[in-house]
Amino acid sequence: MRVPVIRSVGLSKLYRGFFALKDLGLEVAQGEVVGFLGPNGAGKTTTIRLLLGSIHPSAGTAEIFGFDCHRKPVEVHRHLAYVPSGANLSPTLTGGEGHSTRCLQPSKTLFVTR
Repeated sequence: MRVPVIRSVGLSKLYRGFFALKDLGLEVAQGEVVGFLGPNGAGKTTTIRLLLGSIHPSAGTAEIFGFDCHRKPVEVHRHLAYVPSGANLSPTLTGGEGHSTRCLQPSKTLFVTR
């Protein structure tokens, strides 16, 4: 059985009594492409920050290639590249060049590679 590229179980983040993310269950297999769509406040950025290990979950777990994003951030980051929105790029880059330099716009982009 293959380990999922991304996996979360019951992933939640509570800020001052408000759930920014509540009970997210997510599994992404190798080769799948996933996009986060939703209105402001839906938990998209919170989910990415939890996957990056930059914030701690209030409950649940998140894993990249079987490594816990909170407990093993160094191992997780060996497989990640993250480009936040607002990254300034040369307008002359092609899509392929932007991908090869791991710089895409206009949205936040999280690359997970083996």
